[in-house]
Amino acid sequence: MSELLDVQELKEHIRVNSKSDIVTCLSQLRNEPLRCKDFTKNGGLSILVELLRSSNRAIINMCLSILANACISSDAREKVQGSNIGDNIIHIMKNHTLDSKVHCRACRLVGNLSECKWHAEALYNGGVIEPLTTFLKLQTNRQTYLTAIRAIRNIWSFYEGSREKILQLQAVRLIAQLFVMAEDKKYTELMDVCLKAMCTFLVTQDKIADFVRCSAQMEADKDKQGYKALILCCIRGNNLAIKCLCNLCQSTGCRLVLGTLGVAELLITITRNGSAGDGELFRKVVVTLCLFCQESVHRMKMKTAGGLEVFVMLLKQPKFAKYHPILLDALTQFAYCDNSIVTLTKHGLLEVLMAKLTDSVADTTVMETSELSPISSSNGSNKRCYGSTPCRKYSRISEGRYSRYYTMHRFDGDSSPGSSTSVSSSPPSTPPLLYYDFKMETDNGDDNYSPVYSDTEWGDDEEPDEEADSLKSCKSLTIDADNLRDSEKAIKGVLCASTALLLLYRVSLLPQPIYRLADPMTIKSLLIYISRTKNEKAITILIRIVRNAAYFMPLLKQGFVFDVQGVPEWGEYIFHLRKVAETGGAFGQLSSVLLRGEERHKLLFAVSIPFLIVHSRITLKSLLHNHGGLQMILRLLSEPSHELHERAIWSICRLAAALQIRPEAVDKSGPATVASSVLFLREYPRESSHPQPSPTVTFELDDGTTVDACRRVLCQRSDAFRAMLEGNFSESGKRRVRLRNASRDGLNTLILAASGIPYTHRSIESLLDAVLLADKFLMPDLSDALTDSSVAKLSHENFSRAWWWAKTNACHELRSCCVKTFLTASMTNGQTVQAFRDFSATAAFDEFLAEIREIIMDLLCQP
Repeated sequence: MSELLDVQELKEHIRVNSKSDIVTCLSQLRNEPLRCKDFTKNGGLSILVELLRSSNRAIINMCLSILANACISSDAREKVQGSNIGDNIIHIMKNHTLDSKVHCRACRLVGNLSECKWHAEALYNGGVIEPLTTFLKLQTNRQTYLTAIRAIRNIWSFYEGSREKILQLQAVRLIAQLFVMAEDKKYTELMDVCLKAMCTFLVTQDKIADFVRCSAQMEADKDKQGYKALILCCIRGNNLAIKCLCNLCQSTGCRLVLGTLGVAELLITITRNGSAGDGELFRKVVVTLCLFCQESVHRMKMKTAGGLEVFVMLLKQPKFAKYHPILLDALTQFAYCDNSIVTLTKHGLLEVLMAKLTDSVADTTVMETSELSPISSSNGSNKRCYGSTPCRKYSRISEGRYSRYYTMHRFDGDSSPGSSTSVSSSPPSTPPLLYYDFKMETDNGDDNYSPVYSDTEWGDDEEPDEEADSLKSCKSLTIDADNLRDSEKAIKGVLCASTALLLLYRVSLLPQPIYRLADPMTIKSLLIYISRTKNEKAITILIRIVRNAAYFMPLLKQGFVFDVQGVPEWGEYIFHLRKVAETGGAFGQLSSVLLRGEERHKLLFAVSIPFLIVHSRITLKSLLHNHGGLQMILRLLSEPSHELHERAIWSICRLAAALQIRPEAVDKSGPATVASSVLFLREYPRESSHPQPSPTVTFELDDGTTVDACRRVLCQRSDAFRAMLEGNFSESGKRRVRLRNASRDGLNTLILAASGIPYTHRSIESLLDAVLLADKFLMPDLSDALTDSSVAKLSHENFSRAWWWAKTNACHELRSCCVKTFLTASMTNGQTVQAFRDFSATAAFDEFLAEIREIIMDLLCQP
């Protein structure tokens, strides 16, 4: 009931026009916040609004104070809608007979009411901007400045129609001048309020012309004291000043002016020292640094101030990965300055570029394996970006085209309402990329003021609500967030890779060698990227590296000749490396290493030489024979546990190809002769009563096994068998015949060949045994066919077996044929290694190596 009594009491005092009682009542209400709150809820606001027309200064002062406190609440602001509160306040503000304290409270009330769009528009239409601007010109107290600036800022923010008038009245310039004065006298509170207003003026601009007008007024005077005062605040570490400075740098004209005042160097220092933290303010600083890279005059300053080093420092840190696309994009502005590229490489740019290429391989894998992700299938299209040809719609950054916006990760915590709008309005076929602009700090929260003044918004510790903003941005999207993150990460990886390739290409064009360009990490990353993406620019970069004689030795020392095996177009890389190797300088380097180099380098160079020197036998002989290269290769061949063992196998085969070794035709006459083939047949006179021979003959072999054959077929195909089985010998006409020095598989193969039955499926040993038997039993046509089949059947699976058979049966031509065929056959690296290991498993491996050495030396030492 007490609140009703307060209302009734105040109405009674007003009725009797007792000004002293009205003042007393209002004073009690103001001093008791709970009582005042209940009073305003029960109809007291309308009474206070009417009292604003009083001629009593004390009554006006009390009413303004109570109303200002009450209108912090949106409920109170709604209750006074439709009243004449705006007209009354403006009347008070235009009454110059009132003191500054009353004006201060009036400005504070305007500021609180203006947080409602309806009140902001009504106050503007009532002409509130003129008296507010007048207060900024007067020599008044700081509290009036504070409340007037805040009132102008709120009206600007909540009612766009007011902005043209505010600019016309030079309110922005007046605030900048107050900021200069506050900075000079170290009025911290006034400085902060001015900075908040200046930031608001800049970030809410939609037209570049209005932005330019705002920024021009913030100069304060012809000497640009506003900018200078802002820079001084930044040097002292004022985060609001840094935000405002970054906002100003959006405009090219402002950047040119600020650049003359040392802003580029200042931002580099802020970034290097980490004074901007790693949140939203740091994002602004990074983007602003990238913007400064657009103008050549600023690029020169950034180079001399260590900006390139700072860029590489940021690129090396994974926690700043979301900024890496724009950082790399900014560095492309330095791509055609050789000194800048050299500086970047000294600070580790190559490591960064290689890491980006390696990461992009994994990122493009994500894009390829995701089946019709929402960003590509929502409109029926399936456009994906791969390493070699990034989609044009995502290549704006990689082309070095700067604009006011930078594409950033969707879930990076951007709290810009404008950003959310741009996301939701994106076409469904494009990933909802988040455009970074400087509309990050919109002042939409309630400001809680003390009865005099208290401005707590825009605090230095304020950070955007990342989760809430992410959800807000995604309200209209029905896609899976995890897939979206993966897809956008892949797109950013492709963009980074594209920009990295551009920078790497420029490094490869430098006239002076950059030895880190041939480091193992660089080369291996390039090889991985090329093998995965088939990117033509990456291939061109690697060819440029290979063709540069300065990189010849580093490439050989890391085993490039073998690392490149299996990469697409590997022959082209070897071709260019070979051209370098066949120059006089390279020959001297190779000779020096083979004679005086480290042991591991000697061995590696020895196995690499056959891939490099193929046209000059004299050079090969000098390096491999005179300098001991061949002996090193043979040594590695005999050490299966050595890390270069497999490379030595490939090397000896490549050397045979370089020497144009060709297997000779195998002599088709076996070690046995026609005479010896019938020595075991004993001639006895046949009895006339000898029975008719059986159509099938059974041969008994040395191992006790038997083989059945058609007597007629054998006699038709072989004179030796005809004499044995039908002539005047003891074996003639017998059903079982003893046959010495014949293998069962060989005899079976011979019988199949004689019968016209296919026999190519038989083992290599059985074919070779059949060749001997065909020679032994005078079957020249079968001997030729079996010999051809045996040679045709030679492969990596049976080289060693055929060679061992030839050694056991003293067939020297076949031994040589097996070795030479092994050395020159077309096989994969794995097949070559497996075939060699089969040789090494035989008991005569040393003889095999000796044959290799003899074959190589015979051709190597030919004149």
